[in-house]
Amino acid sequence: MKKQDLCRWIRSGGRLESALTAFHQPLTCKHLEIRTDLNLDACSFVVGQLRNASLVRCLNPAARRGRVYWLTDTGIRIQRNVRRQLGRSLSEHDFPVVDWGLYGWVCFSHRSTIIRTLVRPLQPSVVKRRARSMDSSLRMSANNVRDIIRLFLERDVVMPFRDSRRVHPCYELTDVGKKLQHLLVNVGVDR
Repeated sequence: MKKQDLCRWIRSGGRLESALTAFHQPLTCKHLEIRTDLNLDACSFVVGQLRNASLVRCLNPAARRGRVYWLTDTGIRIQRNVRRQLGRSLSEHDFPVVDWGLYGWVCFSHRSTIIRTLVRPLQPSVVKRRARSMDSSLRMSANNVRDIIRLFLERDVVMPFRDSRRVHPCYELTDVGKKLQHLLVNVGVDR
């Protein structure tokens, strides 16, 4: 399709327009649901349509769950054109580049909550308390946190932080973890 035809096609379907303009960084379908008024099934369907039109591509195609999508060069041009037609500001696509397979892996409720909670070195029990205060519907124990932190240690997302005043170790984010945290925090931010 030509650029004008793609723009017309996007503008004709409210869901397509809403989804395409919501991309400000790579997103999963769950993140797209958070950023738009669409439900998860509609987001999956719309992402499939955008993928078939070569406007988005999967950044971690080997993943079965937690697939991360980002705009193609054509998708960026069409998004800017549609945003201009709608009178919206043109969004800057400034985000850290990470291992998108790892990012897709951390985009599950317990994992992403732990990463968002680790703003400074904390013990697993404190992470659990803070995470549950952020989301009271979250069912997580300190043992869940310890198990996930072990997985994060294997993937170099967190590192131990020794504090001589504490018996149990604290954990803090590595540079990779901080980049993942930045992406996770910015999912709900409107631009």
